[in-house]
Amino acid sequence: MGMGWTDRKDILEWIDWILQQDSQAQIVLHGVSMGAATVMMTSGEDTPDAVKVFVEDCGYTDVWDIFASELKLRFGLPEFPIMYIADWIVNLRAGYRFSEASALKQVAVSEKPMMFIHGTADDFVSFDMLDLLYGAKAYGDREMLVAEGAGHGESCYLLGDEYWDSVFSFVGRYIR
Repeated sequence: MGMGWTDRKDILEWIDWILQQDSQAQIVLHGVSMGAATVMMTSGEDTPDAVKVFVEDCGYTDVWDIFASELKLRFGLPEFPIMYIADWIVNLRAGYRFSEASALKQVAVSEKPMMFIHGTADDFVSFDMLDLLYGAKAYGDREMLVAEGAGHGESCYLLGDEYWDSVFSFVGRYIR
């Protein structure tokens, strides 16, 4: 699994395929959890004008941070030496390093509009990561939706119509 980093290349290929089928397509990338990380990692790439907006729901800042956090929270283990060994193995097997797999860095260079969604009771991807990601978005429009009391990936269920009304309102500003 590419944790969103290698997957961003798949998304770019899907975008090309969509545009081959319909050159007038207007594309919105929306992902939850790992999908959100993939969406954010794609956002920093050179995407065609047909890609209009990004929506991420409970995505993490980068692979290193999420794995280090889980090591500590779930297993009480330190980053060193586990993260360093795992980083080395992933580089050998998958061809990338945890340190380069960063939604935070990609969001920082993304120029297209992005909506950030997160639940305050998320015990997998820390709610604090929302502020880091939102703050990193230096270019283009951005909006934040906070779901009070929602756990990981639960914002759409907890908020119901408010979730989808907010998403469609944001997306509607950029789709003809």
